[in-house]
Amino acid sequence: MQDYTSARMKNPARNKPAQAVAPDLAKALGVRRANRLKSIVKHTGLPAEVLVDLAIELLDIASRKLSPPPIQRTAIGLGAARWRNVSAEERSELLRRAVQARWAKHRRGES
Repeated sequence: MQDYTSARMKNPARNKPAQAVAPDLAKALGVRRANRLKSIVKHTGLPAEVLVDLAIELLDIASRKLSPPPIQRTAIGLGAARWRNVSAEERSELLRRAVQARWAKHRRGES
């Protein structure tokens, strides 16, 4: 049978006393989120403030991935507007000519 102290030594996060979540933060988060934060603090041994900062950073990264900046959105909208009243056949022909011109330019540069 394992000794209680040896089991605590195997999990370093349990060596540190669990830091309490500040009462005002717990009140702002609500019961369910505060309990979840307390369990993560207990499991990781990290302070609640560090975990909240990490969560904010992750949300910031995710928001930048999910929503393009306004300039890029405008460029996409302008690109769509440029082809709005052009038929598929005409669009195909124009794009084909543009590609052929680019390849011709590229070949001239090699010679």
